[in-house]
Amino acid sequence: MTPRFSFEFFPPKSVKAAFRLASSVDTLKGFNPAFMSVTCGTGGGSNALTQQTIQAVAQQTACPVAPHITSGAATVMDLKSQVKSYAKDGITTALALRGDAGATKSTPVTDLVRTLATNGIAPIVAAYPETHPKAASPLSDLDALKAKQDAGATAAITQFFFEADMFLRFRDRCVAHGITLDLIPGILPVTDWAATQRMAEMCGTTIAPDLAEGFARADRENRAALMATAQACEMCDTLHKAGVESFHIYTLNKASIPAAICAAMGSTYDIPLRKVA
Repeated sequence: MTPRFSFEFFPPKSVKAAFRLASSVDTLKGFNPAFMSVTCGTGGGSNALTQQTIQAVAQQTACPVAPHITSGAATVMDLKSQVKSYAKDGITTALALRGDAGATKSTPVTDLVRTLATNGIAPIVAAYPETHPKAASPLSDLDALKAKQDAGATAAITQFFFEADMFLRFRDRCVAHGITLDLIPGILPVTDWAATQRMAEMCGTTIAPDLAEGFARADRENRAALMATAQACEMCDTLHKAGVESFHIYTLNKASIPAAICAAMGSTYDIPLRKVA
C-alpha cells in the first residue's frame, strides 16, 4: 500500500514568506495529504497570525487543516473557548501539545485532549522515540503517552529522528505498554545543518557520527538538498517495509524535498481544483 503523508507548516513573518508558504501548500496539496498542520506562532495557538495562516491554508486545499493548540499557557476555560471556536469553524483534527510547561496557567495536556475529543475534534498528540528530554525516565514518558491515549488521543506524531530503528524500537515499547494509537513518524529533511544540530540538541535527538559527517560534508559541498532527500527517502522506505503507512513531514514551509520524498515513495500527484470559498 502506498503510504499517506501529512505536512507541517508555520506562520510566515513577512510578505515574501507568505508567498513561499502559499506556493508550498499549492504544490504539496497535490499529494492528497491526510492533513496539513499549522504550528503555533509566538504567544500560543490563539494569536492572530496563526489564525490567519490556518484560514489561508484552508482556502487553498480541500484536505483537513489541523491547528496546533498548546495547553501550557492557558486555563481550562481558555482552552474550551478556543476549541469550541475551532469546532464551529469546521476543524476536525488538531494537534494537542504541552507547550510551555513552566507557565503559571499551565493546564495538563490530557485536559486539552479530552476537551478536543468531547467537541468532535480528533486529537493528535506528540511522542518522543528517544524519550522526552524532561521526562523522569523512559517509562514515565510512556506513561504520559498512555494517559493521552486514555484521554482520547487518536494518533501521535513523533519528534524527528534519523535512524529507522529508533522509531521501530519505540513502536515495540509502546505496544508492550498498551499503547495502541497510530504512531506517525515525524520526518525532518536536513537542509540547514547548523539549525538541525541546534534543534536536535534541544529535542534530545541522536545523530550518529557518520551521518553527522555526511550532513556536514553535504552542506560544505552545496548538495544539502540531495543528501536530505536521499537520507529521508531511505529511512521512509525502511519504515514502510516494516509496516509504517503514514508519515508527517516537517516542511519548514518548503515544498521541493517533501515533494521528492512523496514521489519516491510512490505517492501519486493529482492536480486538485482550488477550493472556492
